[in-house]
Amino acid sequence: MVKTNWQKNFRRIPTTILQKLSKMPGDEFVVACVRKIPASVVRNGVFGHLDISMNDNVPVFPGRITPKPLTGKFSQWNVVGREIVHKDLPMVVKTFTAERPNWGDWNNGSHDVSWDRDVYQRDFNPPKDLDISTTLLTTELGEDPVFVFRFRVEEILNKRRVDLEKDLFGNLNLLQENTGFADVFPADANSMEYLKTISVYWEILPPGERTEVLARILSKFHAPSQELKEKLLDRYTFLEKLNPVAYISGTSGFHRYFGAQFADNFVVFENLEYGNAIYAMFDDWEELSKLSRIELLKNRRGTGFVRIVHRDGWKNTLKELVKSRRAA
Repeated sequence: MVKTNWQKNFRRIPTTILQKLSKMPGDEFVVACVRKIPASVVRNGVFGHLDISMNDNVPVFPGRITPKPLTGKFSQWNVVGREIVHKDLPMVVKTFTAERPNWGDWNNGSHDVSWDRDVYQRDFNPPKDLDISTTLLTTELGEDPVFVFRFRVEEILNKRRVDLEKDLFGNLNLLQENTGFADVFPADANSMEYLKTISVYWEILPPGERTEVLARILSKFHAPSQELKEKLLDRYTFLEKLNPVAYISGTSGFHRYFGAQFADNFVVFENLEYGNAIYAMFDDWEELSKLSRIELLKNRRGTGFVRIVHRDGWKNTLKELVKSRRAA
């Protein structure tokens, strides 16, 4: 299997995907995603399994490619099919036959020997041979140029399909294995609609999906350190006890930020890789959160946010703030 630094598979369809589908107009949609990939990452071969490489400062890639079987189990099933063993169903009797020599000597001819054995029932799902298409939407110039790619599984799904859940689950995992991200878009979405998703600063993740939320956040980091993983787990565990209505994960250039939402006008978050404070923001949090730490401190207005430094007792301070805001 190809070694990558992102979550390989989903155990079930993410709640966020189902919620997005329920609000999406029309029945036809595709599994796709938008990823911002620095040139340095391409040069390091992270996306070599999709045949993406660099020629001088220009990315080279196929318009579409069938994922390589070694990328992961869903990529393998996509090209060779999958045998499903039903251990949840009663076993059935199967007759096996083998040719044996007469009197132990093949020179005397041979005969068939048959015997019965209880076996699990099995189904075979044939390969779908789906391609993933790659499109370069735009390039952000700089010392290490960033390429904005759209990746899409080339199969149009329909909300009314009888086997929708199975196909959606498979396509999401196929894209997740190969790109580290998976989302859904209307089948007729244009480039601008895809580009809009990278200008969204915050991804709202529902509570109650602990493993999924943690994996989703970590998938945005290239080779997250053990220290970062431990910090995320500590923050999540603490915030979970405060019963937030949702968790917040930064997108695009804000992917280092993580926090929780307690009301439409009350969120708390911090930078997981840098910073020594957690920020509680109120009515204008969506605008305030776009400011850098220095910009926030320069333009402190006293009512827009509260900065709680990570020193002894900071968790109790935040608990009291949450309690007071809920009581207001």
